[in-house]
Amino acid sequence: MISVKTVEYIVLGIIACLMALNIVLNFNRSKNDTVNVILKNWAYNKYFFITFFWGVLGGHFFLGSRMPLFGSNWWLPVVLLVIIVVIMIRIGRRLPSTYILKRRYQIILLLSGVLYGHFIWSQRHLPNIDLPWF
Repeated sequence: MISVKTVEYIVLGIIACLMALNIVLNFNRSKNDTVNVILKNWAYNKYFFITFFWGVLGGHFFLGSRMPLFGSNWWLPVVLLVIIVVIMIRIGRRLPSTYILKRRYQIILLLSGVLYGHFIWSQRHLPNIDLPWF
């Protein structure tokens, strides 16, 4: 079984790698090639689901409701999230390559993702769920 400390080390390692990569890419000769800029350009174009997904992760990890919306069906929000993201990817593929999503739609996507992560896929209610392996 993976311990909490192991997960913390993995997360901190990934964050450190991303920070180091951003610093290295910031000082090279190419302009606008950092991880942040590339993700922003993708999110404003065909891969607009990235903004929604970041909102979901933020609402899931840092917010959270005490009462689960789907009761003990803890798997249902994950399946629903996968379906929503697949639909968003399919819509994004049909957009022309020159399409740029406006800022207000990015804000709506982020806020709807936070609301989804907070109310539907909440992490704060896990002690209330009767999981068979705990």
